[in-house]
Amino acid sequence: MDRLIIEPKKGIGIIQLGMTKTEVDECLQVYTDAYEITYEQNPRNFHMKGAIRSCFQLEYDSHGKVTFIQVSSGLKDVLSCECMDMDVFHTKAEELIAELDKISKYDRDHKELGWTYDFPEWGLSFWRSNIGKEEDLQEEWCKQLRSDIQEDEKKYLYFECVSIRCV
Repeated sequence: MDRLIIEPKKGIGIIQLGMTKTEVDECLQVYTDAYEITYEQNPRNFHMKGAIRSCFQLEYDSHGKVTFIQVSSGLKDVLSCECMDMDVFHTKAEELIAELDKISKYDRDHKELGWTYDFPEWGLSFWRSNIGKEEDLQEEWCKQLRSDIQEDEKKYLYFECVSIRCV
């Protein structure tokens, strides 16, 4: 699997902070040409060639330069999204944050702590839509859920988005 490197203060993959929209569009075309995302639908799967673009969110300043890059976990089946040599979408959130916190401290006063972990020195953030913990999966309330819902609960052990911004 190819790697998409997340470099705080620099960029994500070939998309770099400070690029113009034209440069970003060229980069997104490189990813579109190289990767397909498969969506599961019953009874069969289907491939969407341009869907990879929807996994990137970008913001620009008044001069048209990229100031924010976010990627979603929709990429996790086609690219290994790595920060500091850890796959951010296949490493459990608690483990990832503990390792990164050894290098740069996250904001312990963030208003959405648990859902969002922000590393202000790096301009790096992680987000998930719900807080999941390994011990929750062993709780009686979770064991009483249908097996497909139990499986769905496991996704909250991982982050759904990672972003970098200018600092």
